[in-house]
Amino acid sequence: MKSPIFRRIYTQKELWCKIDRHRERYEQFQTKNDFRSTPSVCYDIGRLYELLGEEEKSKYYYQEIVDGWNAHPDDISYSICVSALKALEKPKEAFEIVLAYASNWDLWDLASFYEKLGRPNEAHLLYAGLAVYSGKLSRAYYPFWRPHYLQEAADLWEKAESPEMAHRYRKDAIEAWEKLKDDIEKNLELIEEAWLYEEVGYIYEKDGKFKTALEYYEKAKSKYEEAYAEDPDAVITQQIDGDWDYYLGFFAKQIPDFRLIFFRSDGPEENDYRRIKYRILNLQEQTEL
Repeated sequence: MKSPIFRRIYTQKELWCKIDRHRERYEQFQTKNDFRSTPSVCYDIGRLYELLGEEEKSKYYYQEIVDGWNAHPDDISYSICVSALKALEKPKEAFEIVLAYASNWDLWDLASFYEKLGRPNEAHLLYAGLAVYSGKLSRAYYPFWRPHYLQEAADLWEKAESPEMAHRYRKDAIEAWEKLKDDIEKNLELIEEAWLYEEVGYIYEKDGKFKTALEYYEKAKSKYEEAYAEDPDAVITQQIDGDWDYYLGFFAKQIPDFRLIFFRSDGPEENDYRRIKYRILNLQEQTEL
């Protein structure tokens, strides 16, 4: 278990129910020799056992993905094999596949691999370059996205071990939001308000303004509940045709072990509730230290 907070997000009963459901699908794919579909369900089962603390069972399913890749490389996505190797804590083997398909990975992924492999110079160089790019994006997009990209730049400067630049961009992100919040030039759906408040909560959290961050997280939680109660179809529309891909890109990099929170097989509602619950619990834990 990576963090005790996960034990407060899931119940044992919930995890076992999910495992039973996924194992049923797994057995169906196995019977059909469906090599393309088996890895994704193996990865889900592996993560669920990991959340339960069942390390050996978790590793079994991750290893099955790797074995499947070695036996049927044309049928199995290289990206899920890399995910399995990362979960097995085999960064060198994972990086070999990454380099073989280097053009298909973004620079953030490459930087994180260099970091895990104990090669900080390469990692810091890539993170710094990405930070400069995010800073440029904050000026290229219209004001609505400026705070988001400034905060992304701050996080990247932090990873590049440049605390002065990280501090500067964190302050810029808050200033950009303060200028924007009373005059948002965009008609937001309820779910978009929820994503936005969650993002803003993170901006304040990173600047150490925990009380304000919690207020925004609570507003986000309320908007999620309202959106799914009032118009779930609008949520699906925004997931497909709206700004969800932008927010997913931000959220996935903000939360450590995001893979243990985000399950595509669960759908947007469960993922949104689980993610905002994690943020609130994590923030509360920080304020209790």
